[in-house]
Amino acid sequence: MPSALPVRTCARTALSLTALAAAAVLTALPAQASHVGEDAVVDQQTIASNDQLLTALRQWENAPEALRAARLEQLVQRAAARKERLSRLIERNPQVAVARLMPAPLRDRLPTAARAQVEQDVELQGEVVAEIASDVASGFARQRFFLRTQAMNGNLANALELKLGERDNSERALLGWAGKQVRLKGSQLDRQLLVRAKRDVQLLAADGTAVTNGATTPTITPVVSGQQKTLVILTSFSDKPMSCTAADVTSYVFGSGSSVHTSMQQSSRNLVGFNGTVVGPYNIPYSSTGTCDYNGWGSAAEAAARAAGIDPSQYNRVNYVTPGNGSCGWSGLAYMPGRQSWVQSCGSTGIYTHELGHNLSLHHAGSPTAEYGDGSDPMGGARNVRNNAANQVMAGWVPTGGVQDVTSGGSFAVTALGPEAGTQPQVLRLPKADTNEKYYISLRTVQGLDSGLSATHLNAISVHKASGNLPAKTTLLASLAVGQSFTDSTNGITVNHQGLAGNVATVSVSMNSATCTRVAPSLSLAPASNSAAAGTAVTYTASVANNNPAACGSSGFALSQVVPSGFAGSFSPSSLQLGAGASGSSTWTVTSAAGATVGTYDLPITAAENAVANSRTEHASYVVTDSGAGTADTTGPVLTITSPQGGAVLSGRTTLTATATDVSGVARVEFYDGSGKLLGSDTLAPYSVGWNLRKAVKGPQTVTVRAFDAAGNASQQSVNVTVQ
Repeated sequence: MPSALPVRTCARTALSLTALAAAAVLTALPAQASHVGEDAVVDQQTIASNDQLLTALRQWENAPEALRAARLEQLVQRAAARKERLSRLIERNPQVAVARLMPAPLRDRLPTAARAQVEQDVELQGEVVAEIASDVASGFARQRFFLRTQAMNGNLANALELKLGERDNSERALLGWAGKQVRLKGSQLDRQLLVRAKRDVQLLAADGTAVTNGATTPTITPVVSGQQKTLVILTSFSDKPMSCTAADVTSYVFGSGSSVHTSMQQSSRNLVGFNGTVVGPYNIPYSSTGTCDYNGWGSAAEAAARAAGIDPSQYNRVNYVTPGNGSCGWSGLAYMPGRQSWVQSCGSTGIYTHELGHNLSLHHAGSPTAEYGDGSDPMGGARNVRNNAANQVMAGWVPTGGVQDVTSGGSFAVTALGPEAGTQPQVLRLPKADTNEKYYISLRTVQGLDSGLSATHLNAISVHKASGNLPAKTTLLASLAVGQSFTDSTNGITVNHQGLAGNVATVSVSMNSATCTRVAPSLSLAPASNSAAAGTAVTYTASVANNNPAACGSSGFALSQVVPSGFAGSFSPSSLQLGAGASGSSTWTVTSAAGATVGTYDLPITAAENAVANSRTEHASYVVTDSGAGTADTTGPVLTITSPQGGAVLSGRTTLTATATDVSGVARVEFYDGSGKLLGSDTLAPYSVGWNLRKAVKGPQTVTVRAFDAAGNASQQSVNVTVQ
């Protein structure tokens, strides 16, 4: 990975100081830890690429006709380099990436060839699909979201990966869109789709009409019911055969014992079952050491099945079973909700239940410290047991009367969560007001597949939390033996397991005064990036939300900024008084220095709760498009040879590297050996050239590096080395 690029140097020392000041702010704010370390490096590289592109644009616009073609080629190269870095920033930190998007007026100035390399504003309609990769043994989990439009004809390999540039509750929002039709506005960069804020996504009803965001929670109905006709296709790689037989996997998925079918029947109280066919193994032209092309494997597996007379389109679930591939990092992958799933650990019933569960909109079952920490659910430890109470309730599988909503304290009888449909309460559901989630209280005993539960979960009261609607992660917070309690002081809730008689537990719930546990405020900016000539005032709307629970009451939030030297910024108003859960906004006006040079300026902004160490910092960009007066460039680039070091002894092959920065932009960096021979030049940072020392003159040499800026100025640096 290239080393971090400086945000500003030389005549832009002001912004270097800004970057340092911002770093100090970020270090002091744990809530903003996602923008330190590697993420900060990627952001700095993106800012540098933005500036290189802007410089190349101005050079192309001002070039004489004889140089237009060369300047255009350089502009396209800069745009391609920026695309690579911005794409990486979107992947790592979409919230900061929003502030580094190119303002539309600048994009409009780009010629067609360069414009094709930068993000484009789009309005799209399609289905949001979640892709979940799992490896329970190692704890690995990866969650990605895609937008599949009608033009993609159902092919998820061509879907756009969806990222949300809003920090708070972004996962819950994305999960809330999964499996649904949406209409959205965003910025597309190749196969990436960055949505700036939740307000830019609108849910659509089946008839295409808009559903009001923030509507009340719908009545819970079964996510899916009936027999799931499933095709399982076994495959062998060219260098690795399938280790399971069709008979083995038929037993794991469709058998009458401990199988996917039995687990789902018992969890859903016979609303859901699995039937179907296992075929193969078929040889597919992929290897266990190649890339993790699971979509390619799936296509090849279906083609082989069709050649054998099996029509995959007749099945509403298709599971592809392959040997292990070390480049994947997962043992199972599925779309949630969706039709397809993959398994690379063919001999475990639980992994089939886990991946096909994802297809039914069930997400991971974890603990506060582990992604798969809930061993009472196949979506956690991949044991083939029944699903936990939270998943059963959210799926609509607990019958009427089986869920009792608790809004005040008391003593309650809870019947064990059983595979049969009962009329007594099997689950207590409590509101978790601070996060707008639910608590699910249940009892697990030796019934059906639950005989496979560990002793920790048997005859104990389980306390889970979840959002209330699938797909959603569930979290096991406590397994309470008789006499043990769980307390949520923030919401004033205590749950106590008072006693157990057969399959009925007595549970007391107390709801007392809540405790004020402060939460970092939300802070968002619109727009996140502005552009103007030096000395111009631009405005941003800074929106702040008080995320504290009701017990904290009203709070004041002061707004502060870090601006470059010579810039000025003000807020109207400079502080907001907000009740718990309330939001407010301020107009932030920033004026760049009259002599500011062309480039991207990072603007950290902080909302801090008065007299409390509770704050949130976000970032905006001010892109200066035209320099102010008195900024003529008369000096060469600031140049540093980074390798080799003075006095180094070199042999074989080596790489000469240097850094260079300049007000007008660096046009090229040239590298010379001791005889004055040009070894090569580079136009893109970080600057480097290879040197074959086998053909070089042996002994002491002076390596020289020259850097040229767009204004025609040059600078030079040398280093003494020995070639042997």
